[in-house]
Amino acid sequence: MKRGIRLMALGFAIAVNGAALTAVNVALVDGAGRERLSQQQPERIVITAKRRDLPENQAVATRNCPAPKAL
Repeated sequence: MKRGIRLMALGFAIAVNGAALTAVNVALVDGAGRERLSQQQPERIVITAKRRDLPENQAVATRNCPAPKAL
């Protein structure tokens, strides 16, 4: 009887440790993926179109674009 209880306790301890290691592994992989995504540089978007002589469109383009020569 004593041996059976010890084996059950050992099995339970192995199962709990395995679940904890799996959770830690998932967290580390997720954190590494987020870190890799945060290090990526966003692509520059260049819009090529004819300029219109409307001052409100030029003001919006100047405020939203980081590089004035791209327009």
